[in-house]
Amino acid sequence: DPNEADTWAALSDIAVLAGRVEEGLEHIGKAFRLNPFPASWYYLTLGQAQYAARDYQAAIETLRRDETYRTSSRRFLAASMAQLGRLDEARAEAELFLVGNPHFTTHHWATTEPFRDAATLEHFVDGFRKAGLPE
Repeated sequence: DPNEADTWAALSDIAVLAGRVEEGLEHIGKAFRLNPFPASWYYLTLGQAQYAARDYQAAIETLRRDETYRTSSRRFLAASMAQLGRLDEARAEAELFLVGNPHFTTHHWATTEPFRDAATLEHFVDGFRKAGLPE
């Protein structure tokens, strides 16, 4: 159904994982236009796409929204801050993320996420490392 917002949001995630970041941004934008009351995961998906597009400031603004801030999105927030050189803030967010996800490792995340584009995966891993998330 071309008017199913959740499908467009999910397609955004798939496009980003495949390295088609601009397409992912278009899809999540369409999802927001179709759904006036989006679920919190839409913001996570948007923030990930913005990070992948290297629009770190936009990702920070998205991922700090009340709808998504206190979720696992903090790892992407930390990575965005780290990429902007805001290392103290990035490490603080990484620590908060680890409180709720004490067994998280970058390696496990990288090997279990279905990335189809190595450069996009490495970009996320680089941000996680800079933010101080465990290997």
